[in-house]
Order: sequence, then C-alpha cells, then structure tokens
Amino acid sequence: MNIHHRPSKSSAPSAVTIGNFDGVHAGHAAVLKRLVAMANERGLTSTVITFAPNPKAYFAHKRGVSAPTQIMPLRDKVVAMKTLGVAQVVVLPFDVHLASMPAEDFVRIILHETLNAKLLMVGDDFRFGAQRKGDFALLQSLQNQYGYALENLHSVEQNGARISSSLIRQHLERGEINEATQLLGHSLTLSGHIIHGEKLGRTIGVPTINIKMPERLALQGIYAVSVQLQSAPEQIIQGAASIGIRPSVKTNGQCWCEVHLFDFNQEIYGQIACVTLHQKIRDEAKFDDFEELLKAIDKDIAQCRAFFAQA
Repeated sequence: MNIHHRPSKSSAPSAVTIGNFDGVHAGHAAVLKRLVAMANERGLTSTVITFAPNPKAYFAHKRGVSAPTQIMPLRDKVVAMKTLGVAQVVVLPFDVHLASMPAEDFVRIILHETLNAKLLMVGDDFRFGAQRKGDFALLQSLQNQYGYALENLHSVEQNGARISSSLIRQHLERGEINEATQLLGHSLTLSGHIIHGEKLGRTIGVPTINIKMPERLALQGIYAVSVQLQSAPEQIIQGAASIGIRPSVKTNGQCWCEVHLFDFNQEIYGQIACVTLHQKIRDEAKFDDFEELLKAIDKDIAQCRAFFAQA
C-alpha cells in the first residue's frame, strides 16, 4: 500500500475518492469497497485523498475556537483503509496553500496532473477548494476537459439513520462503546509506538506502556482494553488504559494512551501496540491528593479485571 504525503506526478490512472474518513466507519467502508471494486474492474489504482489536519480543525484553529474531536489517529485510519483493499492513500497537508487553492486548480493540479484520475467518486454534497466553492456541479462541468468519469456516492444508513463520524463521536463522548462499535463496523482501536514516559507508574507498582495520541481525541477516560504487540500479534493481553491529558500530572496538554498490562513484565519499547477498547470505566479526573489517585487507580484496575472475568 502506498502512502504519499506530497505525491509526485504519476501517469498511472487512478480511481479517486476524497474525504476525512475519521473512524473509517461502516458507511465509509461501503464507499471504499465500491471504489476498490470499480478500480479493479477498470484497471485503475484505487486512491483515497485525505487531509492532515482535518480542514475543520484547521479553520477552527484560525478562528480561535475548539476543533472537532477525532475518532482515531491518522495511522489507524490508513491501516483501516488498507484492510479494505485501498491501494494508495494520499495525505495532503491542509495548510494555507491548500486552503486558498481555487477549486478548479485542485481539479487540474491534484486530480488530473498529479493523480491522473479517470474515475472520481464523491457525494453530491461534497465541497472543496477555496471558500468551499467547488461542488458536484463543478466536477460535472469539468469532466470532458479532464477526462474522468464521475459517480455520486450516497449516504449509508443503519436502522434508518445516516451513519456519520459526528454521531460516533457523540457515542464515544458518552462512553457508549458498543453503540459506537456497531456504527464503525469494526473494533475501536488505537495504535502507535511504545515510547519512554516518565515511569511514574513503576514507582507505585503500576507500570504502563505509553503511546502518544493526537490532540482532541474523542476518547478520554479509563477503559478496559486488550492489547496486541507487533512482536506477537497472536497474543492478546488484557489491561486498563487511561486515555487523555493526565490532569493529575503536568503534561502540557499532550494526549496519551497509557496502558497497564495485566500479568505482563517485558521490555517492549519501540514496538507498535494495538489497543482495543471494550468498556469505559469512568471519565478522566483530576486528583489533588496522591493517595486519592492511588485509590482510584487500584479501583480502576479491579473494575477492568472484573469486566474481563465476566466477559
């Protein structure tokens, strides 16, 4: 699978869809499976264009307001797309240059000259380009000039309701893991490299693995989790995870996923860990008293162990 952050011009014809695809939920999966199938039928390279950061987050920062939360890190999003068979993911840095690019230039430079798009699949409510002036009608008007077929994608519903990333975020923020997972159509996972932390957990007998997370993650709190390690993907290790900015410890607002692995004592720094969330135990909280923090940690671990004992 190819991942390009600044794609070079290529003559290989492609089938392209564009979007944020946060969570790569069941609705996204239907779109991406159709993209892959049609690309294979026509001998094209299935290609997803996405952005980092999310354009909504970029403009929120410019306006000085809170950015929307994020369901999963970019790495997990790309892995989920790979699982669905997407051949190429193009991650465009959403910056002042891209934000100010006229829609016609986006079609000419990115879709035509760079990706040689022969099939374009977007929703009829799709907007792009400077001031969001680009739309489905514009793409239709440019079809003959740039030689691509255009397909209208329709929303996917579950139980009569449109599946959307915003709905999944609402479930996650309420701690409704099962409801979110049903809409996602896959397990809720976070992954990344295990790095050295401050090792505070070791001093209190609760060592953790530490994984940096993106800002504004939709998940925060204490969770019962299972972990798979890069070195032994067949081994499932249960644990208790704290996800958030660690309000009882000074972390300068950095979001972390810290996991205490049950009955595990190996050096695994540098490995990639995949953390699957099963049950939310409580919200993140600030403890001014160290003894209260220790009591809360012990209680969290006990509740996570009890969850797995009953599962």
